[in-house]
Amino acid sequence: MNRLQKLAWFNLIIITATILITALAITIEINIRGYSTIGFWVFVALLSSLKLKPYLFKKSRNKVLSDERDDLIQKRALSFAYTLFWIVLVVSSFAIFISTGMEPKSSVPAITLPLMVIGGALFMKIVCSISILVQYGRGGKGEKS
Repeated sequence: MNRLQKLAWFNLIIITATILITALAITIEINIRGYSTIGFWVFVALLSSLKLKPYLFKKSRNKVLSDERDDLIQKRALSFAYTLFWIVLVVSSFAIFISTGMEPKSSVPAITLPLMVIGGALFMKIVCSISILVQYGRGGKGEKS
């Protein structure tokens, strides 16, 4: 398993843990107080653990980090994630518009916009990581001579 695959698995594990722990914290908070304030801070704290990547996956000076295939896989994954992000953002924006009512006096809560930004960033990271893993899984296991 190369460095890019390890980073993809790390991202998926951290994001899944963040979502599960945040959902649990929000559920507990809502059951105790009836509203939630702590869930956002748990989410931010766990999401900040993504900053540990440079320390956990140090670059070795003696080894080749990536070749042309790795660079191509990363570019394709980012392109796919970016394209899918915009499609989902546009569709979800229209879904919110339609679900809140299309009359002039309808409004969307202010918390919706930051949640869409955070959700979009997580969505892009998840799609990019899965795309990297799928592309490496599809590749051949090496040439036989």
